[in-house]
Parts: sequence; structure tokens; C-alpha cells
Amino acid sequence: MKKLIPVAFLSLLISCQSSEEKKENKSDSVATATTQSVTQSPETLTFGFSNENGDKILAFEENFDPKTTSKTIDSEGNIVSIKFTKKQPVGPNGGVNLTSFNFDDCAGSIFEITGGQKANSAFTSILMNDVFLKNHQQIQVKTFEKPQNIDNISRNKIEIDRKRKIKSAWQIANLDTDLKAFIVIFVPKKDSVLASLVIGNNEFIYRDYPAKYDEGSTWRVDDGGEFSNDAIRILAAFRNQQKDIEIITEWAGAEGANIEYCKTNKNKFETIKEASRYWGAN
Repeated sequence: MKKLIPVAFLSLLISCQSSEEKKENKSDSVATATTQSVTQSPETLTFGFSNENGDKILAFEENFDPKTTSKTIDSEGNIVSIKFTKKQPVGPNGGVNLTSFNFDDCAGSIFEITGGQKANSAFTSILMNDVFLKNHQQIQVKTFEKPQNIDNISRNKIEIDRKRKIKSAWQIANLDTDLKAFIVIFVPKKDSVLASLVIGNNEFIYRDYPAKYDEGSTWRVDDGGEFSNDAIRILAAFRNQQKDIEIITEWAGAEGANIEYCKTNKNKFETIKEASRYWGAN
């Protein structure tokens, strides 16, 4: 995650970046999104956030076709229909903070959720077109209100996989009926610390978050050197046509949230698209 300075975005809210995974650091980020060329791929998957009421969504990425973007995931985890209504310019009060409270002042594509469903205004919204859904089967994600202790079988298997002792670990969600999602904090090696999002059952897939310990800001700004058990939220999950697991996660910090779209590459998650929302400006 690359630290960006919010002042640079007062006149241009959205910046496009390469789809290569950025080197981890402890910074929170301003609003960004990777470029997704409509001509190169008929699939669309992009990110946004809702208004406070949850009936409208603003997509902050630029390079996608809003007219063919027709679906989102509502607050109950269901795929529901949306309708593009307009392009919204930056408002008079500025749109650096991409939050529901600042919805009317942010630039982007505005969609209405049809059928009376609502988006969850507390988290990033995911928007898709029908081509993406044709090529992907949704995996239902059940997020626990309070993370639970990891079971001993999974704990031992993860330690064997990584050849590293676990300091603490929690189960944060179930994916469908057969997959579990864990946040795992490994025992430090000197000042090298490692947290991982781990998904699986008998076999596990890992998304690692390495960092250098700092008592004030290790993984994120002002995190106090701790990786909390609710740091990562799985917003959605899918299986692609090759039956690989794909996940979309949000990692919220004091100044913003980083969003990743990852797919399985052997026993690791590989980032194929990333974005971020900023909310740290006064």
C-alpha cells in the first residue's frame, strides 16, 4: 500500500494506478483505483460507496462503462440490480473524503439501487456487469459479529504450512459451508512481523501482510503496533470458470481503507486489482 498525499487530490479525486501489487507499507491511502480498460475486457468490476440512506452508490473509478454496470451486493450479501443515473462532478465543499457523509461532494458515477434494497454504508460497495457475473459464481460470505478463536486443527495446519508459530488467531467468517476465514498473527522474528488472511479448510490459501514493527504505526498509521482481529473484512467472494477462489477485501485504517480484488495462485492470493478510499482530511 502506497502512501499518497490527499492535497494532490483536491482537484483530481481519482488516480489510476497499475494493476501490479504494491509493496506493503503502513500508510493509509487516498482514493485510487486501477485502470480497467473496457476495450480489453468485457468484464467490469469496480468500487464505490453508498450514501447514508444506502439507496444510491457512487463509483469513484473512471475507466469503466457505467451504462453496462448493472449489479451490486446489498447489505444482506445478495446480488441486486442498480441503474446508472448520472455523472457527478466535485461539489463546492470538495470531495477528498470518500465517505457516505460526503457523498454529494464526491466525483463519480451515480447509481440507484432498484427494488428497495440497500447497500451497507459502512463498507465499500462492489459494482459489476452481467459479463462478470456470467463468468463468476458467488460464494456466500457470513461475517461473524465477533471474531472467534481459531480451532486447534486449523491452527496446527497453518503452523506446519508456514513453518512459523502463531501468536494469536481468530476466525472472522465462513465462506459457503466448507471454507473458513482466519486472521492470523505470527510470532515476530526480531522486528519482522507478519499477519495473514487465511482461507480454506484442509488446505489453506494465504494473503500475507508483512511489516517492520513500530510501536506507533506498524501496518497502518496509528495502529499502535497491533493488527486487530477485525482489520480485514471480506466484502465478497467468487469462483471463476477455472474454479479458483476470488475474494474482495477491505482493510480500514485511521485515515482510509484499502480494497483488494485477489484470486488464487496456488496457495496464495494474488492481487489483480486494488483501490483505496481516503477519509483523513479535516
